[in-house]
Amino acid sequence: MKRILNVHEAPIMMFTILVIVLFSLISPDFFAIANFRLILDQNITMFIVAIGMTMVILLGGMDLSVGSVLAVTATSVGLFLSKGISPGAAALLGIVIGVLCGMVNGYFIAVRRIPDIIVTLATMYIFRGVAVGISGGTWMNNFPEGFRFFGQGTVASISFPLLVAILLIAVFIYLLKFTRAGRRIYSVGGNSSAAKLAGISVPKTKFMVYVLTGLLVGIASVIFAAKVGSVQASTAGNSLSFEVMAAVLIGGGSIFGGVGTIAGTMLGVLFMGIVKNGLIISKVSPFWVDATTGFLIILAIVINTLQRARQNKGKEGDLV
Repeated sequence: MKRILNVHEAPIMMFTILVIVLFSLISPDFFAIANFRLILDQNITMFIVAIGMTMVILLGGMDLSVGSVLAVTATSVGLFLSKGISPGAAALLGIVIGVLCGMVNGYFIAVRRIPDIIVTLATMYIFRGVAVGISGGTWMNNFPEGFRFFGQGTVASISFPLLVAILLIAVFIYLLKFTRAGRRIYSVGGNSSAAKLAGISVPKTKFMVYVLTGLLVGIASVIFAAKVGSVQASTAGNSLSFEVMAAVLIGGGSIFGGVGTIAGTMLGVLFMGIVKNGLIISKVSPFWVDATTGFLIILAIVINTLQRARQNKGKEGDLV
């Protein structure tokens, strides 16, 4: 466990426990197995997309387009289904579209060396526009029963989307922690100049990360469409980019790159899901849910930042 979790996750873990205790005291309905299952189920899309965002932020980058990639991918899947394509083929084609979107981002960022914020801001609008265009501005719905399994099915009484999320989390924890590709991501994010001198191809590493992020968003979009049962291209994934970036930072990631873990990000997603769920169960006015959630997110990030600064100061003291 120590090799998966590290000291950067300690503050958010304690803060999450504190919030759970607080909401349990406020509402007796909060601390229930059914409610925790609901929290996990409602945040499957975020869990999966946040894996990709973790790698992007580890590079010291950002991806503002993931919400729009989800929209264009989910809308495309709905279009394929409406044309009579089988659920499995439609899902696979949707994932391929997610990968292609990641390749577009990766090409301009890694190969053409255009700043990520400019590229992903542009593709955020492009992908969203394409989604609205192919849908004709109408809802994509009436998905066949076979497709709904991807978002609502169970395997051995366990949610299929949850199983997919757990598998992806495990795979990418292993990739970042125990493979050469993972070490390259940390190296490029920590010091790209030093990584280049060490023989690491910075462009290839960046391109790989954006392609993998597109793959993950593609998978998440299939689950999203199947779970919700409909897709509105103009609104699907609207706030997703900012939510997953917040989850990475809450979980101990750094916008400067080189710091962060998948496990920490998953704690960040869980924290955000618990806060939103707890506020709703506690009957806080819907008008205040977003504001309160935002305040708690800032508080969690500040606590993590202070904790990291204290740890770094301690390390410097040991060196003196």
